[in-house]
Amino acid sequence: MSEACIRIWPELPKATINPNIYGHFAEHLGRCVYEGIWVGPKSEIPNQDGIRVDVIAALKQLRAPVVRWPGGCFADQYHWRDGVKPLKKRPQTTNIWWQQSEPNEFGTDEFMRFCAAVGCEPYICLNVGSGSPREALGWLEYCNFGGDSILSKLRAHNGHPEPYGIKYWGVGNENWGCGGRFTATDYAKEYTRYASYLRAFDPGIEMIACGASPGDYKLPTFVDWNHDFCAEMIHADLIDHLSIHRYFNRGTGATFSDSEYAALFGDLVAMERDIQQADRLLGYFYPDRFVGLIIDEWGLWHPSAVVDNGLEQVSTLRDAVFAAAALNLFNNYAHRVTMTNIAQTINVLQAIAITDGGAMCLTPTYYVYDMMRFHMAAQSLTHELDCPTFDAHPMGLRQKHSVPQLSVSASLARKKILLTVANQTVDADIETRIDLRGAKVLNVLGRVLNSADPRDANTIEAPKTIFPKRLKREQVDGELVHTFPAHSVTSLSISLA
Repeated sequence: MSEACIRIWPELPKATINPNIYGHFAEHLGRCVYEGIWVGPKSEIPNQDGIRVDVIAALKQLRAPVVRWPGGCFADQYHWRDGVKPLKKRPQTTNIWWQQSEPNEFGTDEFMRFCAAVGCEPYICLNVGSGSPREALGWLEYCNFGGDSILSKLRAHNGHPEPYGIKYWGVGNENWGCGGRFTATDYAKEYTRYASYLRAFDPGIEMIACGASPGDYKLPTFVDWNHDFCAEMIHADLIDHLSIHRYFNRGTGATFSDSEYAALFGDLVAMERDIQQADRLLGYFYPDRFVGLIIDEWGLWHPSAVVDNGLEQVSTLRDAVFAAAALNLFNNYAHRVTMTNIAQTINVLQAIAITDGGAMCLTPTYYVYDMMRFHMAAQSLTHELDCPTFDAHPMGLRQKHSVPQLSVSASLARKKILLTVANQTVDADIETRIDLRGAKVLNVLGRVLNSADPRDANTIEAPKTIFPKRLKREQVDGELVHTFPAHSVTSLSISLA
């Protein structure tokens, strides 16, 4: 058995963990929206105004803070007016990126009813690629204007007289790629056009600019594209957040080798590099104004997830351990990271749930969000980790790196420390001393997510194959020691005196 030590300083908080770090993403792609979220009010599947009640309940349990919609690549082809007409008059259009028909049954008002039912904030991604500032401004007016106008009257006619007050607005999606293949400087000019009108119309909104994503569309480099965008964006008052994306895969969804398992966790080093580079850029270009970093698409995209099957894939325990390690990373950079949105909410890619007709099962990734939700709005704590490492060659980086076998984050709220630990190994249990630097511990509660094999998954037929197990309540007298099993996620709630 390997040994490790985690040292935590309860009196040294670093930053508040923005609840939006635990956000989600729903695109009109495959079965994410249609069947996954929306079944229509006439469906025999239990629903609330057409929205699946099992999905509402699952997201409410997670206290889902924010959902990004309607895309994704879909966003830069989406024209919002198609989704606010009477249902019988909504046109059936074609989704060119995902090669499927779009009935436009789930539009702005349906999305807002979904958000209200879940209790989450909406994050709307605007159409820059095939849209216009006028179209974007009209959408903002429809959603947020409280005065007398044609669009506010239309919203009232559609059942919501009061403004929605949507806070988060993304100006395009992947505009270096599927959103129009802009250069960084051209996108900066286009962003300025859009943002100038949006900010003037509603100064209270927060606007999100599209940054580069590593390795896509043969960009010069990830950091150069973002540098050129920020250098051109001289109007600092128009930008509140910069978004980046990062997808991962090593081996297939459920038949990966042990070496591919380890390589996947090494790739998190590359995402940490993304965050560090963006942090430095934003600090340099906006020294007098805080600009947050959003990773509004991230997760595992296995080779089996293709357009023909609606980007569906198996979700294993390995995926869940990876999600926990990524969320630990985001927690540890809470001074800059203001939101993340795992892709995608239901059925697509690293989904938190899968559906089959009226049945639904929760994936192992879902339980990671349930176990880690208590980090939301807590104070991220300073900590140190001493543990064994393994060598990996992160994708996109030139050199090998030593990667800790454990991934850790810790936060403090109401005299309780939440410590979440992902054991990133295939087969090594790690006995760990938890040093709280003199703080007195009353007791420890916890849960662990584990299974015999990291390739195990939940299915409709066997939905509880992987399920968090409660740890025995411990009264602590002296040193706190815990063994973290191989390929597991553990959350410990440590009550302080």
